[in-house]
Amino acid sequence: MKTLTPSLIAVFLLSGVAAAKEKRPPTRGPVTVIIALILGLFLFSPPATATDPLPPTRGEVINIVEWDGGELPQVYERSEQLPFTQTDVTRLVASGFETEQISQMIAERRYVGDASANGLITLKNNGVAPEIIQAVSKHALPPNRAMNFTIHLEFEGQSWSARKRYLYIIVPDGTIDRVFTADLGTVLSGHWRNDTLIDNTDPLLPRKIRQVTFSGTLPVKTYGQKEVRIFTSTHPGIHRVEDIPQSDHSEIKTFTINYPTSSLRQDCRITIRHKQDAMLADKWLLVDTHLECEWE
Repeated sequence: MKTLTPSLIAVFLLSGVAAAKEKRPPTRGPVTVIIALILGLFLFSPPATATDPLPPTRGEVINIVEWDGGELPQVYERSEQLPFTQTDVTRLVASGFETEQISQMIAERRYVGDASANGLITLKNNGVAPEIIQAVSKHALPPNRAMNFTIHLEFEGQSWSARKRYLYIIVPDGTIDRVFTADLGTVLSGHWRNDTLIDNTDPLLPRKIRQVTFSGTLPVKTYGQKEVRIFTSTHPGIHRVEDIPQSDHSEIKTFTINYPTSSLRQDCRITIRHKQDAMLADKWLLVDTHLECEWE
C-alpha cells in the first residue's frame, strides 16, 4: 500500500476539484501533478534547521559559545553613594583607613576626578598607596568631552521681527571660543518641534509667553572655571569674544561655571527671556537670563 504523502494529498484534492467541475472521474494529468507539487513545496516545506543563517541585526553578531574558556570579568557591587573625589581619597588615607578597604570602596563607588598622569602624581604626592592609585586609575569615570545644553528662548509679545536679531552664547574652551548663535527673526517667524505657550496669568495681569526650546551637545575639552556670555547684537558673524562690538558690551550677561574633569552628568540649561517694547514692535528687550549646570 502506498503511503499518503502531503504532495499526493494535494494531487488528489486538485484532481477531485477539477473532476467535479467537468463531471468526469478524477485523473492525475501532468499539469495537475505539476501544480500539486508546487503547492506541496510551499505548504509542506520542512522547518528551518540550526544551520540556517542568523537573522540580521543592527550590530555585530557574537556567538557566545566562542567565549568558552575566556576569563570571567570580576563582579563589582556598585553603591548608590556618589563617587569618591580626590579630596575624599586623601581624607580617607589621612584618617587611617586600610589600603585594601579604600581600594574596595573605590571599586564599589567609582572615582570622579582627574585620573590623568598629573592627577595620579598628585595622589602619590599626597601619600596615597600604589594599590589605591591603581584602583583610582581602573575605576575612574571617563573624562568629560562635551556639555549637553538645553536652551529655552521665551518671548513675551506678538511681533515676528527683531531689530537686534542675532543671539549669541559664547563658551570659552582653552584658546578657542565655542559659540551658539540664533537668528531671532527666524525663531519668531518659524514653527518648531518644541514650541509652546506658557500661561503666566495672574489675577492682575493675564499674559501668555511663547517658549521655544533647542537642545544639543557642545564639545568642550578644557576644564575649570569658564565665563559664559549671553547677549544679542545687530552684527552677524561674531566668532570670538574679541569680535563683540563695543556697543554690545553693556548688555552682556555673564555666568561662571566650573566644568569638572569628570562627572556623572554634563547637563546645562539656559533660559533667555525677551519682552517686546511697548512702543517699537520690532524691539525686543533682553529682560532675564538664567544658567544652571548639573554635574552629579
